[in-house]
Amino acid sequence: MRLKKVIFYALLAVFLLSSAAGISEPLKKTIQSTPNYSALQRQITAYLDGQPGVYGLYFIDIQSGQEFGYNSNVAFYAASTFKVPMNLYLYRAAEHNQIDLTEQLIFTDKHMEGGTGILKNQSPGSSYTIAQLADYSILYSDNVATNILLDRLGKKNVKGYMRSLGGRVVDNEQNITCPYDLALYMQEVLHFAEQPAGEKLLRNLFDNKLKDRIPAPLPPEIQVANKIGTWPPTNTYNDAAYVAHPKKPYILIVTSKDTPGYGEAREVIRHLSELVYRYQTNGSI
Repeated sequence: MRLKKVIFYALLAVFLLSSAAGISEPLKKTIQSTPNYSALQRQITAYLDGQPGVYGLYFIDIQSGQEFGYNSNVAFYAASTFKVPMNLYLYRAAEHNQIDLTEQLIFTDKHMEGGTGILKNQSPGSSYTIAQLADYSILYSDNVATNILLDRLGKKNVKGYMRSLGGRVVDNEQNITCPYDLALYMQEVLHFAEQPAGEKLLRNLFDNKLKDRIPAPLPPEIQVANKIGTWPPTNTYNDAAYVAHPKKPYILIVTSKDTPGYGEAREVIRHLSELVYRYQTNGSI
């Protein structure tokens, strides 16, 4: 009975102090319940089960560490989402003085590739610093810049680095990935950005010009660091994003294959983005 009284008065004191002066941040974290994402996960699963094609998804709530996935270990064509771990490897190498970002690399005929980017409109023969090429590979998803960088970095080195981070779907020849792996890489971007050497990559992801998927349906004041990937031969449309929600920031990865096409897949990705953002904002579906 005496112990019960002690506990009662201790709790009463906490209540009175918190009412009078506000709850301290450590205490808030202690008494806050862990968010439950089971309802959101069920809604996303039911929605994606009904879509033509194959989708994958991975979600991480940054504050609580809660996470869930859908087809999270299924292999998808990575397309340009590969440029995220490639840039991570590049900036990590520069951090350890293994790469000089001012080094000049020459654009040759073998680097030419269509698709996204601005260097495809330039003639081979020009030279660019590694820093410029890294910027282009993220800001414009430049395929030529990526090819030039890979010549210098070595594709197998980049793939080995991806495995070292915990990547599960990594192939030295095929450009494949899975939602879980892309979430790992985005987590590493955030971790790396805590250091001066890693700030540039995160800033480039925030500033990149291709915002038609996860960022598109969100309020304009919400900043999103993202990298899309598109591979028409398999009707693949991906997006890997860090959403800087003002109260509950999160990582959201959406991958796809065998979809009816860009328009349909884009709307699925946007709908998923809306669902997650609304849940993070309101705490309900």
